[in-house]
Order: sequence, then C-alpha cells, then structure tokens
Amino acid sequence: MVIISISDWFTFIGRFHPLMVHLPIGFFSILVVIETLNRYNYLEVHKKVIQVIIFCSTLSAISSCILGYFLSLEGGYNEEILVEHQNQGIVFSVLNLLMFCLKLDYSEIRIPFSKRIYDVLLLLTTLMMIITGHHGGNLTHGEDYLTEKLPFNKKNNESSVALSNSTKNLDKNTVIVYKDIIKPIFKQKCEQCHNASKMKGNLRMDEVSFFKKGGKHGEIFKANDAEGSEFIKRILLPESNDEHMPPKGKPQITEDELNLLRWWIQEGASFDKKFVEFEIGNEINQSLSGLGFLFSDENKRNARNNQTGFILEEKILNEPITTINESLIQKIKESGGLVLPISQNKNYVEISFVNNKNLNDENIQSILGAEKQTIWLKLSNTKITDNAGAVIEKMTNTTRLNLFNTKVTDKILTNIQKLPKLEYLNLVGTGVSDAGLNSIIQMKNLKKLYIWNTKITDEGLNKIKNNLPNLDIENGITEKMKIDYLNLKQNEVSDDVYKKKD
Repeated sequence: MVIISISDWFTFIGRFHPLMVHLPIGFFSILVVIETLNRYNYLEVHKKVIQVIIFCSTLSAISSCILGYFLSLEGGYNEEILVEHQNQGIVFSVLNLLMFCLKLDYSEIRIPFSKRIYDVLLLLTTLMMIITGHHGGNLTHGEDYLTEKLPFNKKNNESSVALSNSTKNLDKNTVIVYKDIIKPIFKQKCEQCHNASKMKGNLRMDEVSFFKKGGKHGEIFKANDAEGSEFIKRILLPESNDEHMPPKGKPQITEDELNLLRWWIQEGASFDKKFVEFEIGNEINQSLSGLGFLFSDENKRNARNNQTGFILEEKILNEPITTINESLIQKIKESGGLVLPISQNKNYVEISFVNNKNLNDENIQSILGAEKQTIWLKLSNTKITDNAGAVIEKMTNTTRLNLFNTKVTDKILTNIQKLPKLEYLNLVGTGVSDAGLNSIIQMKNLKKLYIWNTKITDEGLNKIKNNLPNLDIENGITEKMKIDYLNLKQNEVSDDVYKKKD
C-alpha cells in the first residue's frame, strides 16, 4: 500500500502555481486596457463587467499566492528574493481586493473620492504586478533572464561564444577551456535551476566556487573520472527517468556538449587551463566544430594524428576537390545548416544542422550538390526519418554520419550501407534494433559506432562484435547497468544533489 503524506499533496498542488499565476496577470491586464479606453471614450463597458473582471483577478491572485506558498516548500530558492516575491504577491492580491470593494455601488456612494482612490490603486497595482512578475521570473529563470540576450550585453557575448550560430575562430594559446567552452553549456542547460536565485538541491553552477562545493550531498563531479561523476550519470539516463538531468521539457544536453563535458572532466576538470594544455582527439575536434568553433590547420592535424584507424578520411583529405558553389552554401544556410571547413587549406567540409531541429525529409534536399565535398554530416536532434536515406546514400565521400536522437529506424541502414567510406556512425537515441544488424555488419570500413539508447540488445551487440572485431563500439549504459544503478540508489543513503530539500 502506497502512503501519500499531506506534504506530498502540497508539493503536487504547488506545481500548479506557474499555471495559475498567469490568470491574475491576464485579468488585470484586460482591466487596465478597458479602463484606459474608457477614460478616453474609445470604449464603453458596463460597470458590472468591470466588477466581474476585478473579482476574477482578485480570486486568481489569492489562489496564486496559496499555490506559490506550497511550491516554496520544495526549497531550492534564494530566501531573500522568495520572501520579497511572496510579500509582493500578497500586496498585489490586497490591492485587487481594495479595487473590487471600491467598484461596488455601496462604496461609490459612501466613500468620498472613491473614483480617484480607485485610479491611484489601479496605477499602484499595475506597478506591483510588473515588479511581482519580474521577481517571479528571476526565481524561475535567474536574475539576468531578461537582459542576458541583449545584443550589447557584454556578459552575454562572453559567456555564450561556444553556442552561437556562427563559426568562432579560436586561438588555442588564449582560450580557457572552462570559461570559453564548458561554462556556456552550463549557462544554457543547467543554471536555470542552479543559480543564485534558484538552487535546486542546494546546488549552484553559476560560480566556480559553488560548483566545486557541490550541492546538498557534496560534489557532483570527480576530476579524471567522467563516468563516475554524478551529473554525467544523470545526463546519460533516459529522459523519461525522474533522475535524468536536465529535467524532461527543459533544453537537453546535445551529444557534442556531452562529449565536451566528459572530455573536460577526464582531462582533470581544470577551471583555468588553456586549450593548448589539453589533449585534443579528433572526436572532440568534431564536437567543437559542431558547436561553431573553428581551429587552425595545426590543431586539425594534431587531432587527426591523435586518432587511430580513420584511414579513408586521411586519404580523402589528401585528394584535391573543387569548392562548393556559393549559391549552394547559401541554400544550405537558408535551410538552417552550417557549412564548416574541415581545414583552412582544403575544400572538404562538415555540414551540420545542429542549430535547426526542424530539419525534415524535405529540406534536407538542400545538401544535394555537395556530395563530393562533404565528409562529415551531422543531422542530430532533427526531424528526419528513414525517407532521408535517399539523400544520405548519395553523400558518397562522407566518412562521419551523426543521426543522434532522430526518428530513423532499421530501414535507413540499407541506405547508409551504400556509403563506401563511412568510418564513424552515431545511432544514439534512434529506433535501430537487432533487425538492422545485417546492414551494420556489411559496413566493413566502419571504425566507430555509437548505439546507446537504441533497441539493439546485448545479443545483437555480441553479433556485431563477432563480425566486426576491430570496430570500436560505444553502447553507453546498458539496461542491466541502469537497473543496477537504480537499485543501488534505493539501497543507499541518498546523495542526490538534485532532489528537493527536506
């Protein structure tokens, strides 16, 4: 028998506060518009209608206050801002109630200057609504949520360099890995719930000192041990799992971002080391390129020298090729794609749709015409299906194909099988299963395969290994590992830094 405590009900009811809070704002905004138009004789509304609107605004404001209090019991909020927001919400509700009373026929007769008092209250309540809403937004999204995207905001420009839509040419001697590459990922994907205003699990990630300290139950990362770091474990859990981070419905960590986070931790999780001091593999170089970074030829050569087995790619890069037509590049950009040079002195490119999650089977046609020049093709997190296979199979020089978190299934593997130079294939989060293994086994040049969160079983995995013994397979956390991990969490004293405060 499951026993549900009263506090659990309060927590559940409190979650409706973000929904309810929009009602008083809506009702009162309508009231302001009506009263303004009334004042200048543009609109004539019966007084009873106005009374009903104020009553609805008052009732929904009071309800929002109650639900907001229940929500605050979860903890994880900046106490000072929380108390201010609560008090402002109460004042807003009281002002609404006073306005409703002044609008009654009895008040207009009995109270002198009731209309002037009402007008003053209308102005004060409007200001209070703006202030209360602003502080509520700060609690939910962080203090700089409204201003961080201003074009002239220097702080924003510095912190989001890695996640922009344009290519960034970096100097390896000056770039600090944490500040310029890792921090922007945390800012976009983590700090909404872990900042000075909102500290879920008593965890802050907006400043280095707090991030090092960890949350309620201690540190959340272990230097040189990416797989043993708690927040990496949470990222790898299925999005449907309650312990997955970021929570379902929030912007998720992409494959490139995950690669960089793992790399940073594995290299020692330094907060001040420069890019030149890190070991850069070709996979990391690809992830950096996917996020808009462009490095010098020297970095590209070092990355390729650090990798093993990508023979066909090296051979292609040494072959001359004509440049892509400028009109075709523009066409790809218009469909949301990035055309990133693999090397400054080569005409081979990576085509990435990392910034266009709405890419579908129709507008992927834009890449046709760049078959020979494209050796890296990134279609992760897009809306393509198996029908895109007809286009993909024509990209005959492609050595790396990324289909991470797309809706493709076993059917597309028959198209991919026709890529003669493919050495890297990412199928993470797709519908591929054991039924498509025969196609994978025919990809004799494949060197790296990613298949976690697919429908491929342990038996299917063994079949691939038996037929392609030299293939490097990344299968992430298996179902058995997930079960073992969750069972372990149930039997130990919780060290969950993300859960709500008691």
